[in-house]
Order: sequence, then structure tokens, then C-alpha cells
Amino acid sequence: MKRRVLALVLAVSLGTLTACGSGGGSGEGTAQEGQSAEQQTENSSGEKQEQVELSFTYWGGSYEQPLMEKIISDFEEAYPYIKVDSQHIPSDYEAKMSAMVAGQEEPDIAYIRDYMALDFAEQGMLYNIFDFIDQDEELDREDFVEDFFLYWEEGKSYGMYTAGESYALFYNTEAFEEAGVDPLPTKVEDALTWDELVDIAQKLTIDQNGNNAQSPDFDPEHIRQYGIRFDFNQGSYMPLVHGNGGTYMTEDGKFGLAEEEGLDVIEKMGDLVTKYHVAPSPAETKSLPSTAVSLTTRQSAIIMIGQWVLLDLGESGVDFGVGVLPKMNGEYSTSPGWGTVGIFKSTEHPEEAWLLWKWLADPSKAVEAYQSGLWMPLMTEWYTNEDLLNQWATGNVAHPDGYIDAVMEPALNNFHRHPSAYVKNFAEIDALVTPALERMYLGEETAQEAMEGIADQAESLFEGLYQ
Repeated sequence: MKRRVLALVLAVSLGTLTACGSGGGSGEGTAQEGQSAEQQTENSSGEKQEQVELSFTYWGGSYEQPLMEKIISDFEEAYPYIKVDSQHIPSDYEAKMSAMVAGQEEPDIAYIRDYMALDFAEQGMLYNIFDFIDQDEELDREDFVEDFFLYWEEGKSYGMYTAGESYALFYNTEAFEEAGVDPLPTKVEDALTWDELVDIAQKLTIDQNGNNAQSPDFDPEHIRQYGIRFDFNQGSYMPLVHGNGGTYMTEDGKFGLAEEEGLDVIEKMGDLVTKYHVAPSPAETKSLPSTAVSLTTRQSAIIMIGQWVLLDLGESGVDFGVGVLPKMNGEYSTSPGWGTVGIFKSTEHPEEAWLLWKWLADPSKAVEAYQSGLWMPLMTEWYTNEDLLNQWATGNVAHPDGYIDAVMEPALNNFHRHPSAYVKNFAEIDALVTPALERMYLGEETAQEAMEGIADQAESLFEGLYQ
């Protein structure tokens, strides 16, 4: 009965919207009079149900695609009247999503970068996910981790993160053993200071002659193993900026990365590359394999990245460990990813899109995605119920000893959103930040020159913060 109420609510909310933007095509899944028996099947209530086709797009690496296709296949088996036309987009996702939206060919349901979803939601293109949850007889808002909801206005959420995520340090245990370095601490209260992290990274950075970065004979031009590697985006520096008491943009429109707390972190990150030579520059990174592969091949001893890397590390068979991020001068901080699962209002099948959204958010329907290390749950009980926790977070190759302390606990207790989820006009501001950071990492500008050099432009683009 409640699903019929939901269908009525959604039909009313759609109003006069058509399916011109549905990636599902020309309305093959719409109810039509005289539909043949071959085009019908039974839903979970045993009622005759018209066949529905949903379009769904998602990103991810080579290991993620078969996992996602398995999850989708299980969904189709549970709902035989729904066919999911899934499209895996491994690269240039944002550009391709923008092109689909511009051509009014957006999918019914999709992975969306948070800063894009904020814009789409403000334009009225995405459903408020609470409209579905509040009408669902099986779920309540309280079933989910509150911090994982993403808002564009008070009381209006375009979705949650694609999954729970958390940044940490992941390391090659063989490299640590050969260098005589102790395993990284896994508890927040034991986190390394920045200087301790630098010292460890120096011991783990090895040139072609076997000298580490603390040796007077070290050759920084010919490095075979970097002590640490990180990506050159908000994921690498913002957890540390937040942990240093800083921010990306202040409420009154000041460029936070040019302020003392933010600049301190940016300078430290730059020193890893240009002063200590323990991390590759953007130019050097281009000649290296992916971040995960560089750890398995020992071209990097430590990688600072989100916990989704556990999927690749677990599949690789490498012996690896995990540690918490270093502590800065403020409260310890970690960050999630920057994506969501959104339902476009242009869909002809909002009820079925909701069923897929709910399936993806329920660990019991896709527990292999959690056991593999790709995702952490969005639902609270999968953290608080020991039996459920043990189903995914322990006893498998993707979750080494210390994972719960180093990754899961900080995600629940030391969580700060990336600025892409709360800074209006983020993409335009970040288009200034990224090349400025690259100039710093290449040694062309100091951190202060790079950040203060774009501060006025960044502040001129500032349009405020979201709820």
C-alpha cells in the first residue's frame, strides 16, 4: 500500500515534466495500453507489472566494474520487471555527465560529483531524497549516518555519498620492514606529528643506488621508491587543512588556503616534493602507474588516499598496512569522497529509480562491495551492530589489522566534508587552485606566492556556502 502512495506522491511532484532528459531513451519502459503479456512480469506483490528500463551511470576502476555489474544483476533478479541499462564511465566522467545533461540525455540515476549535484539540485533537476525515504515503509532517515547526507538547502538532500569513505595512510609492509621502520599508528590519539611523517618518508625514499633521502649520497634525480605519494587535489590537502583548524573558504569570503592555517599545510605538502624529495611531483607522477599500483610495485612506500583503494590493494595480493593521517595543530580530521548517487527528475520511472538507489545503499544487498574494500556502509547499524560489522570489516584481505581504528572510527567521529560539498562555485575556484598548486609542486612558486597570488581572484568568485 505504501509503495502506491509513494507512486502517487512522485507522480504529483513530477507535474508536467517529460522524459526528454531520461537516459533511458524514448520511453520504452512507460505503461502503455494493450501491452503484451511478453512485456509484463510480476512485481514483488505478485501484481502484473509493465517492464521498465532504467539508465544508470557510474565511475570506477577495472576491479569496480565487474563488482557493480554483479550488484546490478542481483537487483534485476530481485525485480524482474526492471532492466538496468548500466554504463561504466572510467574516465572524464564529469565532462561526459555535463554533455549528457546539456543534450537532455541524463540518466535516470547516476553517480554525480557533489559540486555538480549541488548545481543540478538548485536548478530543480534532482529529487530531494527525503521525499523517498519519508514515504518508504522500510526506511527512516535515522537508519543512515547523518553526516553522510548532502544538502543544497535546509531539509533538502540530493542524496548521500556514494558510500562511506575516509582518508588514511596505506603502506607496503615489505618496504617498511626492509627500512627498519615501525608500522604506522592506527589510533587517532597515537597519530604521527608532521615531522615524524617526514622522517619516515625520508627513510623510505630510495634512489637507484640504494641510498635513502637522509643519506648524504642520496640522488633526488633518480628515485626508485618514493616514501609517500598523494593526489594533487582537495582529497590530499583538505583533511590536513581541516585538521589544522583551517578551511577552503571562510564564511565571510576569505580564501582559506591563503590564510595561516591553510597556507601552513600547503607549504608542508609542497616541501615533501621540492625540499625533501620524498614525494613525486605532478610531472613525475605522469610516468608512474596508478596510486594503488605504485604501492604494490614499491614505487611508493606510503600512499595517502581514500579507503576505496582497499579494493585494488586487496585484489593485488600485496602485503599492506594502514595508519591514521598525521595530526596537525587542530582537531584530527579525515574526509570522504566527493560523489553522490542522484535521481534525476527527468526520469519516467522515479519509483523504480528509488528502488535501485535503496538497493545500492543497503549493505545486505551488496555486501561484497563492502567486504572488497570499495565502500563503507551508509547505514548506522552496520557500524554499531558487531555481527554486521564483522560481515564486512574483518576477516578478509581488504581490511588489514587496524582498519577499524584507522579508517572506520575517524569516518564516524572526525569527519569534515570536502569543500566541493559546501562551497558555492567550487569548480570555478578550484580551476584557479589546481594550476597554482602545480606551480608550487614544480618549484616555480613558493606556497605563499601560489596561494596569495590567486586569493583575490578566488574571493571574487565566492558566492557563499551551502547549508
